[in-house]
Amino acid sequence: MTFKPNGLRRHLLAASIVSSLAVVLPGAAFANCADIKGKGDINIVGSSMPSVVHIAKELETCSKGTVKVAVKITPEARVETERAFAAEGKSAFDAAVVSGGVYSALSSKGQIQPMTDLVAKYKTKFKIEDNMLVKSNGEVMAIAYQQNAQNLYYRKDLFDKHGLKAPTTYGEMLAAAAVLKAKEPSIDFPIAQTFAKGFDISTEFVNMYVGFGGKMFKAGTAQPAFNEEAGIKTIELMKSMLPFMTPNALASNSDDVMNQFQQGKAAMGVLWASRAARMDDPAASKVVGKMEFAAAPAVMTGGKSATHLWWDGVVLAKNIGNDRDVVFQVLMEALDEETTKSGNDATIWIRSVYKPTRFGTGVTLSMKAGAPIWPTEPYLGLAAGELGKVIPEALGGTMTAKQALDAAAVAYTKAATEKGFIK
Repeated sequence: MTFKPNGLRRHLLAASIVSSLAVVLPGAAFANCADIKGKGDINIVGSSMPSVVHIAKELETCSKGTVKVAVKITPEARVETERAFAAEGKSAFDAAVVSGGVYSALSSKGQIQPMTDLVAKYKTKFKIEDNMLVKSNGEVMAIAYQQNAQNLYYRKDLFDKHGLKAPTTYGEMLAAAAVLKAKEPSIDFPIAQTFAKGFDISTEFVNMYVGFGGKMFKAGTAQPAFNEEAGIKTIELMKSMLPFMTPNALASNSDDVMNQFQQGKAAMGVLWASRAARMDDPAASKVVGKMEFAAAPAVMTGGKSATHLWWDGVVLAKNIGNDRDVVFQVLMEALDEETTKSGNDATIWIRSVYKPTRFGTGVTLSMKAGAPIWPTEPYLGLAAGELGKVIPEALGGTMTAKQALDAAAVAYTKAATEKGFIK
């Protein structure tokens, strides 16, 4: 099966508050949940993206009467979602905010449930737009609310000072980094990028690998193809960036990279567009008005932007522990038009009431530069998971690029065979 959103609109973007700790947020007076009938102690999990923090505040306003709502915000949301949705008993979380990549993994395992009937029942009440519906085999399996992509952040003031242009390729990015390292004492690390072990580094790998023209799998099969020449080129390119990055680059996740930019320690790098508005938050940033956004660089001259277009949305656990009708209503209350309006600068909302801001410039430019939609094969998550384990070994020098990719291919083949993707 393939999993893809039906006609998701691609708009611009921004971002606000971020939390890097697992917390339960207090309620605030946003959503109007007064007419929700039913009961239950509803638990929802999501990552520490600014938009999820915004949504979480609205979700918890539905805690009233016989309905209690708690939202867990954590950097480990993906792991916790997959663990809860795979449990033999009732899931610890009734619903989750997930990316398109996590959605594909959950769908391939049959761990989420259709919402087609609930959409039909509540479409008018909550003004659910067709562009928000993510379908598989005709069934609505997720409600998407935002678009996202990794794009280039760069300090325009410093680029102007040194006569540099926003890089359109990684070669230009490395050349600019060399200039800044030699001539700009205010910058500790010219480049900051999400090279942390696991999801972060595997996503970077896929972005660049596809940019080299590589195919993750052999045509028409689930057999791995990422351990070929384009894979080696990708790891070598990533390795060439390390001298311009923090010594802790292999532990740098999105929060870390965002902080490096905000504190003026790094001058450029590829990061999720949903973090962009935080650059101009005077309470957290020392670079207000200095950061600009462009398409993610191509890995080779004339190539496509080495990034992918993503969506994020909500799903219901197959093994849900509460009344699915009540849970769905709570979710839709928190994704209504008022949520978009009140958090307009929190992300690139899919709803038509969203008003684009300058912080989505990089997404638009990446799209125009040919960035594809994130691959939808249900077994991609297995491959990415294995790559995320071994690429740091290649970058750290304990394995060669070929050894790491071959090890990932072997481990992936075993996992994909066990799941029935490879016969």
